[in-house]
Amino acid sequence: MDKNYIFFDTTQSLCPKCKKLIDGKIVVEGKNVYMLKECKSHGKFKILLSTDADYYINSLKFNKPGQIPEHIEKRVSKGCPHDCGLCDAHEQHTCLGLIEITDCCNLDCPDCFAACSSKNKKPKFMSLEKFKELLEYYKKCEGEPQVLQISGGEPTLHPRILDMIKLAKKYVKHVILNTNGIRIANDETFCKELSKLTPNFEVYLQFDGLRKSTYLKLRKQDLLESKLKAIENLRENKIAITLAMTIKKGVNEDEIPNILRFALGKSYVRGICYQSLTCVGKSKSRADEKITTTEIIEQLEKTKILEKKDMIPLPCSHPHCCSLTYLLRKEGRVIPLTRLVDFNKNMDFIKNTMYTNPQHMVKQLGRKIFSMSFNSYKDLSGLSCCAPITAIFNKKKLSQFANHEMFRIVIKPFMDANTFETKRVMKCCIHFILPSKTLVPFCAYNTLYREKNIK
Repeated sequence: MDKNYIFFDTTQSLCPKCKKLIDGKIVVEGKNVYMLKECKSHGKFKILLSTDADYYINSLKFNKPGQIPEHIEKRVSKGCPHDCGLCDAHEQHTCLGLIEITDCCNLDCPDCFAACSSKNKKPKFMSLEKFKELLEYYKKCEGEPQVLQISGGEPTLHPRILDMIKLAKKYVKHVILNTNGIRIANDETFCKELSKLTPNFEVYLQFDGLRKSTYLKLRKQDLLESKLKAIENLRENKIAITLAMTIKKGVNEDEIPNILRFALGKSYVRGICYQSLTCVGKSKSRADEKITTTEIIEQLEKTKILEKKDMIPLPCSHPHCCSLTYLLRKEGRVIPLTRLVDFNKNMDFIKNTMYTNPQHMVKQLGRKIFSMSFNSYKDLSGLSCCAPITAIFNKKKLSQFANHEMFRIVIKPFMDANTFETKRVMKCCIHFILPSKTLVPFCAYNTLYREKNIK
């Protein structure tokens, strides 16, 4: 009698209950991909990883060699994921560093990965001096740091947030402010001060949907009008925006297409990051409420703007950690960049970086590929994520879109104890920069280290 699945791979994961490291295997069952694993104390687990086995398997061909950091903190002792530091077994440098400057927040979201709350009685604010120390450490590790996200808690509540952004711009090429947008919606003076920090600065705005009910379920408040006001204030002050949508099955996955249509119609919204719910922090959500990359892509296909083949696995990290594409848009006209270039045939042009310098990119394209003036792309300043753009373009097709804006779509299936795989952690390129001057991969920190209060 045959098994009801095809064995595909072995893996190392965690028990969702006790979080001990356990073995697992990846299997293909019909069109779906699952992780099967067993803990001696808590039994067997079957976790959905993908609803499209072909996309999952084909993604692996986008894997590329990582880049060695300039500074390695630790040597391997206990084995991944217990030596985070980074250790010398880690396979990728830091493309994006993240510093949490406060545990204070003005919301009390039930699935907050950082376990922050407006009910915190004694909020902590990082000093500007400590912040500078961490920037110096980031520079020591990377040489020329590319991207920094300033986060929390809610970082706009920090009394010195503007000074911190100004300081960060002296150390990194691109600074991103993670925010729920409440202060931006209510404080126009603050927005004007933020506008002085452009270019190479953008706001990463929490934006989960266009229904009031979505926010009541995910954020425990009706925040829709506040979100729309924040976008308008940022637009008036010419500040680039990326919308960050947290998706929970049964709550807002059907809003994925509408969010894309909404964002494409808003100037200064330069992109969307679709993020799966993660069962970490204070979250009590179940594994079956977590959406997969391919389920997000299936929703995006309903827009008739994108097809599955347009979403390119990102080779900078592990290919299952991120998929993205770029759209060229102008006055309602939209075309995916993948229609102008065959990335499958031009893998050597894809960079190991979370940042693409727009000016360098345009000059390089103009010099090596076709003749075009430097200003042919009049707005590329929104680029701040890994961009497989320096491949060989179709000159004839691209000439029709020379004055279009770039719009970025990113899908990030962050891991928790259910979906955790050490091979993905080992090539993670998004790292928390902790006060102890330690770099820890994003998903490893949220799943294993944050609850231990490692600082």
